[in-house]
Order: sequence, then C-alpha cells, then structure tokens
Amino acid sequence: MRSGRQTLSSIEEALGRLHEEESRLDAALASATAHAEELARERATALRELARVKLDEITAGRLVRDLDAAERCAVAILAEGQHRLAATAERRERLLAEVKQAEADRHAAAAAVEAALEAVETLRAAAEASVAKTAPWAAAKAATDGTEAVAVEAEKKAAGSEAELAAKKKPYDADPLFLYLWSSGFGTQRYAAGNVTRMVDRAMAAYIGFPGARANYAMLIEIPLRLREHANARRAAANASRTTLADLERRAMVAAGIEAKERTLAAARHRLAGADETVETKRALLGEIDAAHQRLVEGGPGSAYDQALETIAGGDSTDDIATLYREARRTQTPADEAIVRRIEAGEGARAGLEQEITGLRGTARDIARRRLEVEGVRERFRNAGYDHPHATFGNDGEIGRVLQEILSGAVRSDMLWDLIRAGFRYRAVRGGPDFGIPDFRIPFPVPGGGDGPRGGGWRVPESRGGWSPPFDTSSGGGSSSDSGSSSDSGGFSTGGSF
Repeated sequence: MRSGRQTLSSIEEALGRLHEEESRLDAALASATAHAEELARERATALRELARVKLDEITAGRLVRDLDAAERCAVAILAEGQHRLAATAERRERLLAEVKQAEADRHAAAAAVEAALEAVETLRAAAEASVAKTAPWAAAKAATDGTEAVAVEAEKKAAGSEAELAAKKKPYDADPLFLYLWSSGFGTQRYAAGNVTRMVDRAMAAYIGFPGARANYAMLIEIPLRLREHANARRAAANASRTTLADLERRAMVAAGIEAKERTLAAARHRLAGADETVETKRALLGEIDAAHQRLVEGGPGSAYDQALETIAGGDSTDDIATLYREARRTQTPADEAIVRRIEAGEGARAGLEQEITGLRGTARDIARRRLEVEGVRERFRNAGYDHPHATFGNDGEIGRVLQEILSGAVRSDMLWDLIRAGFRYRAVRGGPDFGIPDFRIPFPVPGGGDGPRGGGWRVPESRGGWSPPFDTSSGGGSSSDSGSSSDSGGFSTGGSF
C-alpha cells in the first residue's frame, strides 16, 4: 500500500522517463540531420567535380557557382534548424532539472506535513483516551449525546411535517375561491374591501364553508413552522452542549502540549503550499517549451529539414545539372564513372536517411502523446486531491505495472486513471472525528475530485475541514412522521370555482 504522495511521485517519475526518451530522440535526430547535411555537401562536391570533367571551363564555372550557392543555402537552413532545436532542447533540459529538484523539495515538504499531522493525531488520540476517563468529561459527553438525540428527533419531525405540508395543502391551493378569500385576508384585520365586495365575499365564504376551512388551513401551515422552531431550538441547545464538551477536550489537548505540534503542522502546510506553487509554475513553463520542442521535432511543411531538401532538389532540377547527370550516366568514362557511383550511392543513403528521420519523428510523436496523457492523469490526480496526507492506494502494484506499460507504449493512460480511482482509499484517523473540534483539521477531498476543499484545495494552508471522510450516507428515503397521513387534508372539499 502506498500513500497518495508516493503514488503522485511514481507518476512524476514516469513523466521524467518519458522526457528522457525524448532527449535521446533529440540526439538521434541531431545525428541524422548532421548526416543529411554531410550528404548534401558530398553530393554538391561530386557534381562540381563532374562539371569540371564533362564541361568546358566557362560552363563548368557557372554551374559550380550555382551549386555552391544551393549548397550554402541548404547547409545554412539545416544549421539554423539544428541551432533552434539544440537551443530549445537545452532550455528544456535545464527546466527539467529545475522541475525535478522542485518536485523533490515538494515531496520533502509533503512528507513533513504528513509527519506533523501524524504527531498531532497521535497526541490528540492520547488526550482523548486520557480525558475520557474523567467524570467531568463523562457528564459533558452524556449531556451532549442526550441533547443531540433530541435535536435529531426534532429535526426528523420537522422535516416530515414540511414534506407532508405540500400534499395536505393541495386541495386548498387548488380551490380559487378559497385562495382568493385567504389572500385578501377575509375574516381578519387585514381585510379591507368595500361594502359591495364585502357582501359578495360573505356570500362566497358561506357557500364554500370558508371559516372552518380557514382555521384548518391556518393550523396546517402553522404546525411545520412551530416544529421547525422547536427543532432549531433543540439544535442550538445541542450545539451549546457540544461546545462545552469541545472546550473541555481542547483544554485536555492543550495540557498535553498540542499547541506546539499545531504550530509545526501549520508551518509545514505553508512550506508545502510554497513548494507546490513552485512546481506547478515550472511545470507550466515546461509545457510551453515541450510544445515548441515538439513543433521543431515533428518537422513537416516549412521545417528546416524540408526547406533544405527543397533547396537541394531545386538546384538539382535545373536543366544544366539534369543534362550533365544524364550525360555522365549515359557515356561513362573512367574519369566520371567513380563520380557517378558516388552520386548514386549518396542518393541511396539519402533515401534511407529520410526514412530514418521519418521514423524518428513518428516515435517522437508517440512519446509526446504518451507524455501528454500521463500529464493529464497527473493533473486529474491533483485536482481530485488524491495526494492528500490520508490518501492511500492498495493497488500500487497494478498502478506501477500500468505505468511501465504506458512507458513501453503497450496501453493508454485511461486504464491508469481507472486503476487510480478504483484504488483510492482514506487512511483511518486516530481518535474520534469530533474530539476537540481543533482548528488545524485538514479537509478531506470528496472522491471523484472537485474544486476547493472538495479536491486539491486541501493544499491551501488556511483551509479547514472535518476529521471524517465525506462519504455519501444519503439513502434517498423519506422521513417518518407521527402527524398523520399525508393524504389527510382536514376534509376540505368545496368544488367551488369562478
């Protein structure tokens, strides 16, 4: 079983290895491009020699100048491309070293938070075990449990009455005559109609039996209000009782020396926040350099290598050079035979080299894709708060195996994320979740991630939370109530309408 911090470190190590593979590919591409530059020079040299053998001095001189110009242009383009790639690779290697060091610092800071939290929890649990043996605590605990039970029961009744109210009100709300009289305040001091209206309203009220219905309706909507007021009062009493108990528990923890350990934990959380910000800032810069590097490696239309090839091809396609080469191949003499063989051998080597460079670029694209996928998993891991000090992963062997398979290109990263979600668990907290209600509590993230304290927000030093993981305990069932059937509407039924 590994902690969330250790699992995150494994993911980041895998990213480091993918970056190392990209660096090795840089070296291979640099070597292949240098070889392409060498072949371009050799071809131009051979064509110059051939021109001097086959052509007169004036024609040969002009052709050589053209060849020299094409060679210089092609070599300059290749050199510029190599320089840009080398400069980008150098910046990336430097930033990779900085990221690696920053991650090591963050790892140490996170370990310090875990150690400080462990010390706080251990002392807290010891204080709980000690104070629980005293008579004052036992009395305060009994009082808290009693007031809490009363509050819970009162809240259940209030919730049940509120849920039933909608059904019981329905016959009244469906009758427009009753609603009109009720909203106008008929039969109360609010009623302020003229004489004619009063006469009509009295007749209407007598017709639908409004006086009795009004009393039933008033009582119907009053009961949930009174029950809620009672529940709120019971909850306030329970909170007051819990505060008394918490004060007693807090004094026990302070007497045991908790304050110094809390300060150590708070300082460790601030150091972790700073280290974490440094890592993420450097990783954002690394992402920008990675993108620029990938554009240079992939090549394609407009790349330095392709521009150089087009320059060479453009120079070779002139009528004079094409005619020279065809003539030399058709009428080979001892003087030009060796030169033609050199040119043809260079053509074959260049074709093989282009195939090699294409393969290296494809490999680079594949590694970059895998790296981006693992970076996405890392981001989701952090956003979900899976590096929380209490997070654990029981399937660390499977996670490590899949990381290795991703490095080899055997599987995609979605399998890794599925394993991480399936293996995520919380380490048990020492002591009762409500003991002392301390200020240093680190919030638990909700399984599945989210923003703020529901995910990676636990890294914010000022964030607070409970000692218990926020598991969903809702059952979806309704609340019971002893206030009568929900279909009971007080017997009201007028059938009246305008």
